[in-house]
Amino acid sequence: MNFDFVYSNFFYIVILLFSITGMVLADWRYKLAFFLDAKASGLAIGLSALLLLCFDVVGIVIGIFTTNQTYVSGWYFVTPNLPVEEFIFLFLLGYVTLMVYQLVSLKLSSQDSKVKVKNK
Repeated sequence: MNFDFVYSNFFYIVILLFSITGMVLADWRYKLAFFLDAKASGLAIGLSALLLLCFDVVGIVIGIFTTNQTYVSGWYFVTPNLPVEEFIFLFLLGYVTLMVYQLVSLKLSSQDSKVKVKNK
């Protein structure tokens, strides 16, 4: 078997986009983020991604963060240590966090309502 694609520069970005597609499908099915409130979801994900991007930039400037050029597409913002994949990853991270938060909130609120019904 030929696994050259796994070692190509575009494998990481393909995996990120595949993961986002799965998150969008789950969001569409359960209406947890964008399909519940697109404006609030975009604001929450955008602000969290911006905050994490600030940490990335600081880490790049002081020399803590570097990028292995073998595994990224070659599309960069300002520096080779800030590839486009980083922005996609930060979006995915915020999206996953928001969806997990919504799921936990729903689960806790449904358990709370069951307790209230039992106590009546």
